[in-house]
Amino acid sequence: MKHAQQQRITARSVLIGSALIPVSCFWITRSEMTTGVTEITSTSLLIGAVFILFVLVVANMGLERHAPQAAFTGAEMLTIYVMLTIGMSINGIGMFGFLTTALANPFWYATQENGWADFHQHIPSWLRPEGDLAIRRFYEGESTLYTAEHLTAWRNPIVAWSAFTFVLLWVMFCINVIVRRRWSEQEQLSYPIAVLPLEMSVRERRFTDYFRNPFLWAGIVIASVIPSWNSVQFFVPSLPYIPVKPFDIGYLFRERPWNGIGGLPAAFHPSVIGLTFFIPLDVAFSCWFFYLVRKLQGVLVVALGSGTQAPWSGLGSIAEQGTGAWMGIGVISLWLGRRHLALVGRSVLNADATDDSDEPLSYRWAVIGLAVGGALLTLFCVLAGIQIGLAVLFLGLFFLYMLALTRIRGEGGVVWHFGPYWNPITLLVRGVGSAHIEPRSLTALTYMQWFNLEFRCANMPHQLEGFHIARTSRLPLRPFGIVVLLAVVLGIVASFWNVLDMYYRKGAGTPNVNMWRTNMGLIPYRTLRAWIDYRGDADLRGLRSVALGFVAVAGLSLGRLRFATWPFHPLGFAVGNTFIIDLVWMPMAISWALKLGFLRYGGIRAYRTVLPFFVGLLLGEYVTACLWSVAGVVLDIPMYRVFPN
Repeated sequence: MKHAQQQRITARSVLIGSALIPVSCFWITRSEMTTGVTEITSTSLLIGAVFILFVLVVANMGLERHAPQAAFTGAEMLTIYVMLTIGMSINGIGMFGFLTTALANPFWYATQENGWADFHQHIPSWLRPEGDLAIRRFYEGESTLYTAEHLTAWRNPIVAWSAFTFVLLWVMFCINVIVRRRWSEQEQLSYPIAVLPLEMSVRERRFTDYFRNPFLWAGIVIASVIPSWNSVQFFVPSLPYIPVKPFDIGYLFRERPWNGIGGLPAAFHPSVIGLTFFIPLDVAFSCWFFYLVRKLQGVLVVALGSGTQAPWSGLGSIAEQGTGAWMGIGVISLWLGRRHLALVGRSVLNADATDDSDEPLSYRWAVIGLAVGGALLTLFCVLAGIQIGLAVLFLGLFFLYMLALTRIRGEGGVVWHFGPYWNPITLLVRGVGSAHIEPRSLTALTYMQWFNLEFRCANMPHQLEGFHIARTSRLPLRPFGIVVLLAVVLGIVASFWNVLDMYYRKGAGTPNVNMWRTNMGLIPYRTLRAWIDYRGDADLRGLRSVALGFVAVAGLSLGRLRFATWPFHPLGFAVGNTFIIDLVWMPMAISWALKLGFLRYGGIRAYRTVLPFFVGLLLGEYVTACLWSVAGVVLDIPMYRVFPN
């Protein structure tokens, strides 16, 4: 079914979006990976993309007044925005922000880490950079990528991993095509992450009215003054610091068994309060509620005499429960959409089974593309050294995690996400047992860890949110799908180029860069060393806790289906048992309480009246963070990290 009065995807919006992708990737590498200031790709609603959209909207307001014939439409601005979110996420944390150092670390650190040279025989030459001198200059810096030796050293891994990444994101694209109608039109997910860009662009005249709204400016002032003051305090330590970042209040609970709570971070990020105001009440409540339930499990552990709670041990088994809950979200989403999936399956054999003319890709080609893409990824993994059965299991688990994450973002819009404590590779090895996996397969699985360490910049949710934005702004989805794939290609090329160029200039192993990313690339190989040295059987106890988390999500989902007033959302249980909620639970609780109060005592009118204030909180911290980030990039100096911690 097509929308009436569809907008056009204009050439100038695609050209501007294409030009801004490499520029934004340059900004990411210099801001996040060099100066270590605010991570502009760390949140679900990308800080950097919102800033660029904000600049575009403000400029467009001037064009509407002085040159209305040249002004952008809301659909054009959103096309640019979606292209930016796709391209920037590829360059961000958990994607190409981890890739290059993860590929070279086992060689550069082989003499410093015990037994890492043993891994080299299991890593195919076409997956890794070649040449000791090229690797040394990559880590020491004060060099350039643009020499024949360096380009030759990276030629094979650039080609191999670029192709792999494109196919990986292509499979995500096909899955999104298959589930889009079910989630967006039948279940009508709210997509809270898309609320702000839609308000700023499709309804840009309403946003112009916001600039005359005192509530908006109150939010902007509060959210701008605090990080600006703290940025000045970063250079003048004698000034008092305004505490908004997480600070531990767990010390208040010293007596047994309450000391089982452990760390209890408190934070007051204005942007988290602002964005959570867009999130459904039951999701926001469940996120912080189940986080506190998780903390009370620690109290129970101590009360029973089992010691202090840790994320991976004790009665609570937080890591395993969160993993099972994450998988449960994915599986239950598929089960609830089984009739739609059956219809998609019939469309493969009968193109007339349903009208898919306005999907980003026909269902037939989406299923074929999914099958071919999955086969190519499996072949890549096998050639890299993973046994075929393990390769299929790994890829299946990975895409199940991605499906769950995309569902969590689409339905709940959580401001920040890492994924569960056990990523797909950890779950696979713990489930099978390292003793039953040959070292070559373990090494190849470890070489896949760069895009499994965390999911803050996972591309799949951005794609589906882009489809929702396009549909809402009345853009035709079939050509819009081509725009999304163009952004994927440009993002891969720009990301690889910017990251390698920056590290050869600055040095991946020097204080001239943010060493956290290099150090994150050490974790998988230290884990690999432990897997090989301490061969173990399947973690049956852990798997039982995984099953417990799965059952808990199933029970919560059943409660939502059976009882209209059921207050607990399964997404909250999944998010509440991950690391990231530690840092944002308090501002989420504050925003939830405020929203509940406005709706209960003032109704929808009160909610709409105060909405600009929360838009201001979100925009104020985002825009201020980006301005300080740009200053850090221009001056090439470290700055106060406005967000996240």
